[in-house]
Amino acid sequence: MDGLTLQQIAEFKDKLIETKQSLEEQLRSFADKNDEIDNDYETRFEQIGDSPEENADEVTAYEGNLAIEHDLENHLHEIDEALERIEKGTYGICSDCNTNISIERLRAMPEATLCIKCEK
Repeated sequence: MDGLTLQQIAEFKDKLIETKQSLEEQLRSFADKNDEIDNDYETRFEQIGDSPEENADEVTAYEGNLAIEHDLENHLHEIDEALERIEKGTYGICSDCNTNISIERLRAMPEATLCIKCEK
């Protein structure tokens, strides 16, 4: 397989940017951005009420949002790394074996760093 065309790279870049914006929007819905650290958010602890049941709901919601925050931040980091690889001219190349990552894999997961063979 040959490398990606400039048009394909531009399409993947657009898709990555769109995904990044979506992830940031999702994070902003329940967390505040840390302006000092890239892609770092702090989950807000919502005050629902003062009863024991409401306090339990607050803690449960907070714990759930922390897990979601972690996953979204990790995905955001992967997106940023993919955008950086585009700028460096190394996008679409497996970081382990230096072969081209298949277009099908990149369409399914544009932030992929490994080809299917190395992923296994």
